Amino acid sequence: MKKVIRFNKFFSAAVILSSLFIIAGIVSVCTRGMNWGLEFKPGQNIQVAVKGDGVNSDKITEVLAGTGINASVKAAGEGDYQIRTGADQNAEEAVKPALIAAFGEENVVVEQSQAISAQFSTTLIRGSIILVLATLVLIFLYTLVRFKWDFALASVIAIVHDALIMISFLSFSQLEFTTTSIAAILTIIGYSINATVVILDRVRSDMKIVEAKSFTDILNSALSGTLSRSIITTLTTLFAVLALVFFTTGDIKNFAIALVVGLISGCYSSMFIAGAFINAVRKNWKPSAVMPKANVVKMEVEE
Repeated sequence: MKKVIRFNKFFSAAVILSSLFIIAGIVSVCTRGMNWGLEFKPGQNIQVAVKGDGVNSDKITEVLAGTGINASVKAAGEGDYQIRTGADQNAEEAVKPALIAAFGEENVVVEQSQAISAQFSTTLIRGSIILVLATLVLIFLYTLVRFKWDFALASVIAIVHDALIMISFLSFSQLEFTTTSIAAILTIIGYSINATVVILDRVRSDMKIVEAKSFTDILNSALSGTLSRSIITTLTTLFAVLALVFFTTGDIKNFAIALVVGLISGCYSSMFIAGAFINAVRKNWKPSAVMPKANVVKMEVEE
């Protein structure tokens, strides 16, 4: 006899919790905004190597402010700093003399300089949105061919949920949102749809062989049967991603942090968000009158 966990008891709480988090994230995006990377906003960026005792990002910010340069300074490794100014400032000509005056010419090396126009930033933002939307449409079409419409829509709801959770987290934490962040979101969309399809396959299979009085029983059976697979897959992937979090810096570290949030959200949404939607749509489902007796699996529900 197959033991089944009653996952449906947590569906309502999961939907409320996710809704509150996403609403708070939308409010955060509207009020605090995103910490846009250089690719998404007009401006200039200089990466410099500065040597000397007591040199840090705060000290460099102070030096630049003293010469009238309004800049954001971040550490980008040992002795390396990323200096970002607005589009109205000539960073390359103003920043280097200021740093040389403060730390000495032999201690300052300009490693890289970039400038992004407003038109390019707008085009990149628009292109990123179109890319994510196109991905969602293609995934919906794929799941629609493979499953029925409610299963397909549940898959899309789950991955939209994961994308919104990641965007909310990035807004809360003010981690820099760059093209690497877009890559993290697309990575999690692919991971999440894979986890959801595995569960939906199991649901479709259990509908044919599990003796149940309601669709909720079928769903609980499928989720119980795939629980260990979902947890093990998520944990093993998390171990690799956490290594990047602890042993890397800069964009790679931000990418890994976003992936950690996305992996947890993907595992959770494939079970509770997609499950809650399908359970609500199929609340009036009735078992088939004819079921092959040889294949019937009886369940033992855990309270």
